Amino acid sequence: MTHNPLQQYRARRAFEQARQEARREQLAARLTGRPDHLLPFEAIRAELRQQNPYYQGLREIPLDKIVGSVGRYHEFTRHFLPLNESLSDRWIRVRTMVTRQGWTPIEVYQVGEVYFVQDGNHRCAVARQLGNTTIEAYVWQFPAEITIHPQDDLDTILIRLGESNFMAQTHLDQIQPDHDIHFTSPGRYRELLAQIADLRQKLTAIDGRHFSYPEAVAAWYELIYLPTVQIIRDSTLLRDFPGRTEADLFVWLSQHRHRLSEVYGPYHNLADLAQLLAHHYREGCLARVARLA
Repeated sequence: MTHNPLQQYRARRAFEQARQEARREQLAARLTGRPDHLLPFEAIRAELRQQNPYYQGLREIPLDKIVGSVGRYHEFTRHFLPLNESLSDRWIRVRTMVTRQGWTPIEVYQVGEVYFVQDGNHRCAVARQLGNTTIEAYVWQFPAEITIHPQDDLDTILIRLGESNFMAQTHLDQIQPDHDIHFTSPGRYRELLAQIADLRQKLTAIDGRHFSYPEAVAAWYELIYLPTVQIIRDSTLLRDFPGRTEADLFVWLSQHRHRLSEVYGPYHNLADLAQLLAHHYREGCLARVARLA
């Protein structure tokens, strides 16, 4: 294959320009707190209930709705700008190839309205830098479980998936429509599911009969979750831990109950522990101002 020196030069200059744009995007992300990396598809797929996608054929898809990658998410920014110099050779080859031969379709997974590249990361990068708005792709689609927006960060998506899975299993949103269980970090719904399973086993052993899962969910909410959260609501704890929800504090109490008992004293249940913690953080106005200062 003949190499055109002019095409090689233009491709090299395009890569250098893309690297400069990547540095600016990273700086802007640090200043604003916005996500600047592609999303890792493996982390999201692990939370999907349906693990087998359906082939949708060849489609023209929007480049700005490609938000992540399978395995190469650490090599590009959210806008497919290269994050290191080692990508230059591949970038230049792809840029010169599309100039001579045109585009070959990429391969993507679709979740909701967004896409994750399985094959063709460099083609996406080059296409975006050339100003293209769409690209041809072979699409494998996972059934939509949640809504994912192109600007969402990984934690937001994982929290949303965790909530979706939790509600699908427990139906708590139907049993208790006003539950108000929301988290600010991912992975917390697993703790709730573990508590429900543990309570179901204990109730079955104590009562001598088989407790159904819906019964265990209702009992967990009324006997464990709600009393503890009510104490959290009535105390100053939400003010003492700004940015956290009552569900965050409930799981934190659950996960650190043994260590907290060593600090605040013995307790009989999570509600008692919450009361001990609330009492510790209850302070007058002057003391609070002094602590904040």
